Amino acid sequence: MLIKSADEKGKRLALLDELQRSALLDRRQQDWLRDELHRTRRGIAGERDAAHYLDNYLKDDPDRALLHDLRFSVDGEVVQIDHMVITRSVFVYLLETKNFNGNLRINEHGEFSVEYAGERVFGIPSPLEQSRRHEGPLRKLFATLGIEGRNGGAPQIHHCVLVNPASM
Repeated sequence: MLIKSADEKGKRLALLDELQRSALLDRRQQDWLRDELHRTRRGIAGERDAAHYLDNYLKDDPDRALLHDLRFSVDGEVVQIDHMVITRSVFVYLLETKNFNGNLRINEHGEFSVEYAGERVFGIPSPLEQSRRHEGPLRKLFATLGIEGRNGGAPQIHHCVLVNPASM
């Protein structure tokens, strides 16, 4: 069942778009802002698409709770989880969304990179590690709220990366 929909991100896009028009920015800042706006738009589109598929699959499932764009702070650490699924047995799935229009590669050391148009390869931070960093604060939140697994222990947390099907 759908518990929380994704937050509206139009204000962030509008702010980046407005900043792009500022006469106070030098060329390097304008280039960075243009790239950031492009990345933000793609990221939002990827999260929206993933939410659409997850909603269609899980929104009416009485045994699974679905939350999109979950943000919370524990002990001063702020966490933003793209999508979270909690089963009736308190299995927790943290889903990190990535939206690339290039070829995604993961080497034998677990390092992620994206190749665009067979030319440029960019190393990217591991989305699995990003998700794993959320686990500690989430466990603290669960403990604070008294959320336990069926056996009375801590909930089992699993990490998944959702990649746009257009990525190769």
